[in-house]
Order: sequence, then C-alpha cells, then structure tokens
Amino acid sequence: MAAPTLSSVSPLTGPPGSAVVCLGAGFDAGAQVGCPGLVATTWVSATELRAAIPADLEGRAGSSVVVSVFVQNEDGTTSATLSFTVRFGETWTTLEAVCGEVPQFRRGGTIPDATIEAWIWSIAQRINAIMLRRGLSLAAADWAQPAAGAVQPAPESVLELIVRYGAAARLASAVGAQFSATGEWGLAKTLRSDFDLELKALAAGEYDKVFRPGAATVETGTLAGGGDVTVAETGDAEQAFTKGQVF
Repeated sequence: MAAPTLSSVSPLTGPPGSAVVCLGAGFDAGAQVGCPGLVATTWVSATELRAAIPADLEGRAGSSVVVSVFVQNEDGTTSATLSFTVRFGETWTTLEAVCGEVPQFRRGGTIPDATIEAWIWSIAQRINAIMLRRGLSLAAADWAQPAAGAVQPAPESVLELIVRYGAAARLASAVGAQFSATGEWGLAKTLRSDFDLELKALAAGEYDKVFRPGAATVETGTLAGGGDVTVAETGDAEQAFTKGQVF
C-alpha cells in the first residue's frame, strides 16, 4: 500500500497544545499524526487530518523547539516529515485583541492568522528580553499585585497593552499597504507611537514597581528621591522610586 503524503501543516508555529490541520493524500481511516510521537487524531477525509501538538511539552520561557510532524497510516506506512515550531512562554495578548485595534480589518483574508500570531510572538519576545535585562521575573507568580482600589495597573495588563499595540501597529501597516486610501496608515502611525512610548517606559524602568514586590516608594518631607534605600529591619538595600512617578 502506498505511503501517505503530507503536503502541509497549519499553523507552522504555536505553543504546546496547538491544534494543527494536516493536509495531504492517502490518509486511511486509522491514520494518526505524529508530532513527534503519535497523538490522538481526527480523520476528516483521505486528504485532511486534525490533531494537537502535545500540551505537556516543556521549555524555558521565551525559547522554542522544532518538532517533526508526520502521518502514519494504520498499516505502519509513514509520510515524510514537516516542521512545527513549538514556542514556550506567554504572549500576553490574544489574536482577537490585536485585530480589534484595526476596525476595518476582517480575518480570513490575505493576512492569515498565523502571520498575526507570529507578529504577536515577535513583540512578546522583545518584551521578555527587556524584562530579563532589568532583572524582572517572567513568572506572573513573582509579581506584585495591586491592592484593591489601587490606581497601579496589574502587571499582566501592562504587558498585554504593549504587545497589543506593537502587533496591531504591524497589522495596521500591512492593511494600509493594501488599502492606503482608507487612512489605515494614520492608524498604524498612532499605534506605533503608542507602542514606542510604552516600550521605552518599560525599558527605562518606569514599570519596575509594578513587577517587583520589593520595590519601595519613599518620602522625605516635601521632597522625594529615587535610588537605593536601606530597610531598617534587615539592612538590605532596595530600589526606591520617586514619589508621584506615573506608572
């Protein structure tokens, strides 16, 4: 019996547990997808299978790994392999949120979801790199959480905003390149400006207090200063922030 043929895997990248559609030919009713081990598979037709990348794959936040995807028929014959890139780590925003920033954009057209997801991942990687350079944890469990009624933003909302603006700016630019008469170029510039402003604030440490539980705001009479302060109880130095600094 002829071996199955795997012609495409969609999407080509995503986090553990991502649903994938495998297209090709010669898939029998007992065919299974391997990625890299055989996984539960839904047979749609002799040319289409649906499965999911294993959800238990683990990796360092911000890293990725390439796995080989193939199809194995019930008789043991297998197809050639195609690559799927598994990404580890939070991207902070969603495809729906990014697309919502571009009102005239309709999904399913010439800009595929996979492309937008790649933009989201790229922006998230930049954010992760800045966080690491500033010594900020990428684990949400380590972050300070605002008290009830506080005006300080939640850490997750800060990262979501930055990634959403960045990815939406790329999307608006792509849409504007196709339909420049709609004015989407102006939207792209606005989103890019908002993204640059927030990214610079993150890189400059203006959001450090949001993420670092040990950060302190100190007052010295009518004045306020920034720098290191000493904790009386422990003698340890902690980072201080200027009173009235906008976060």
